[in-house]
Amino acid sequence: MGVYPDNDDTMWLTDTANVGRGKNGDVSRVVVHVTAGGMKNTNQAGSAYATWSSAEVRAKMGVKYLSAHFVVELDGRVIQFVDTNDAAYGTGWLTTGSVHIEFAGDHPHPLTGDQLHYGARLIAWIAREHPSVALAPTGTSAADPGDPTLPGITCHKFIQVVWRAKPENKSKPFTPKSCPGDGIIGQLGDLARQARLYGRPPRVLEQAVGR
Repeated sequence: MGVYPDNDDTMWLTDTANVGRGKNGDVSRVVVHVTAGGMKNTNQAGSAYATWSSAEVRAKMGVKYLSAHFVVELDGRVIQFVDTNDAAYGTGWLTTGSVHIEFAGDHPHPLTGDQLHYGARLIAWIAREHPSVALAPTGTSAADPGDPTLPGITCHKFIQVVWRAKPENKSKPFTPKSCPGDGIIGQLGDLARQARLYGRPPRVLEQAVGR
């Protein structure tokens, strides 16, 4: 099972509108999102769970499927909703083969220091659990989203920009999203660097921090 051993809580989603049992395939990417819950709400995982669990709320949002594997709260607490071996429905395209992380906050604010630290630890574990994940960002900005199909760390915005650029998609309905916002997008490199540090064997990590 792909269950994060250092999670602070679990709020397991159970119905097929939120979870594709055993359908995540060969996980090769981490997709970063933002909850859009503001910078003061200390229980954004609970709010997300209530939204994802309600067919009525999802219908008002115009979506049938909606979920993520994790929420990282403003203080760094990690709450898990979906086993990483199961699909969570965080994006329309590339939703499978991905682990979706929602960071509490809102555009254009960056991650808090606690989120950067504990989010990187989480991503390092994901890469150990799913060795096809590369600990490097696949893009740098909305203007340079890279190739989100490659192994690595990407975000909702990059996936949407690349999907929209495909000729066959130009006439399809489209609602632009800022998720996760410029502040967090600017930290994808920092997340990757810290995740690589936390992913080192304990002895190497001790030497790296001078212990």
